[in-house]
Amino acid sequence: MHGRPFTALGLFTALVGCSDEPAFEYDSRPIELERAPTAPGGQALGATLARVRVGSDTPSLLIDTGSLLSSLRRGVCPTATPEPVAYEGDIQLLGASGSTAPVRAWFRGITLFDLCPGTVGDADTQVAGVLGGDVLRNFSLAFVLPRAPADPNQPATMTIYSNLPASDSDLAANGYAVLKFTLRGATAAATASGSERPGLPSSRVVMRACGNPPAFAPDGPAQTCKAGEVEVQSSGSNLLLALSTGHGPLVLSASAWQRMGGQVPLPLGAGESPLYSPFVADPIPAHWVTVSRLALVDGGSGDAWPGACAELARGRRIEWTLANQDNGACFQPCDVSGGVALPAAAYVEIGSDLPAAIVSDTSDLISNLNEDFPSGAQVDGVIGTQALAGILFEIDNVSQPQGRLVAACEPGADRQTCWAAPRCVGPSAASQTQMCFGLLPRGLAPACPN
Repeated sequence: MHGRPFTALGLFTALVGCSDEPAFEYDSRPIELERAPTAPGGQALGATLARVRVGSDTPSLLIDTGSLLSSLRRGVCPTATPEPVAYEGDIQLLGASGSTAPVRAWFRGITLFDLCPGTVGDADTQVAGVLGGDVLRNFSLAFVLPRAPADPNQPATMTIYSNLPASDSDLAANGYAVLKFTLRGATAAATASGSERPGLPSSRVVMRACGNPPAFAPDGPAQTCKAGEVEVQSSGSNLLLALSTGHGPLVLSASAWQRMGGQVPLPLGAGESPLYSPFVADPIPAHWVTVSRLALVDGGSGDAWPGACAELARGRRIEWTLANQDNGACFQPCDVSGGVALPAAAYVEIGSDLPAAIVSDTSDLISNLNEDFPSGAQVDGVIGTQALAGILFEIDNVSQPQGRLVAACEPGADRQTCWAAPRCVGPSAASQTQMCFGLLPRGLAPACPN
């Protein structure tokens, strides 16, 4: 972010439980990350990798907010896939590559699985294990993922904090979009053989999104809607996406892509590069496309939830009215209650034709995302780190009652490439003013006649 607000950074933080509980030690300094390829033959702007100390070696460890468990292999991988074995072990994250790099975080006595992870991004990128959501859910995690390819002067980083004490209103006043989420992914403690293993807590961040909304500019033409037409006048496709730093591209189910107007060839992925996912052992057949733009949208605007695309359209109409208020603009009837504009939900919009992998609805990846919540809203795919490049964001897992994704764009970002809009609560009286969307303070605008 533009410097993490409202925190005094200590040089060392330790969370130590009872003797039989895990102990977490970390210094809240940036941990330099390497990047896996986004796809076979793609740029190294994909999954996030950190160096881990294993004896005298420092192999790569996948940092994945979307994986439900953590693993670290012990010894050489067997030729056959064994039943996963849980053990109590440690993970030491290093600040950079090299055997002399300082230890930035030490997770002691955590439950690990003795698994040999598959490759990530392409067939040649092998990792020693995964630091997953079961551990990461205990922290607020700040990521810097530059849009440009690897630059030693601007490395990708992750910083671990115990919390993010700033309030939603303070963050919004400083230009940060705050999007709420509820963690998902709890699994039962069972294996194929029926043996017991530790159950996994809910740790997967799932976000509401609007796929392929049209481009918008506050100096463009007005968009109108009558009362009750907030959904009718929206464009794009509503999506539910898991945030996974263990994936590079955006990943969508075939049915989600078809809702967005895309075509899926049959057989899917024939002759195309597969998707390498940490969720499954084998490469996944994929059809590669581009998504023109994607908006992550908060669901708490103060009105009955009309869907991510409708909330995005409402926010854009309210911004257009505020930007053109001096020329007599008025709030549209579908955006008004009691003569006052409804709040505009916070959102983060990403453009520039995002690479996306389309996979089957019956693939192990999509099944993995939804097996914990079979009767509820189904997750449509994954938003990976390539789509999040150029966004400075913090995943606040520890706020209650909901977690928060707090985001801003890299300084100097073009609006059509990245735009972070904090929640806007307009003035309720003529004597009040409100600053929203980076505009000068604005007063109460009238409602348009229905």
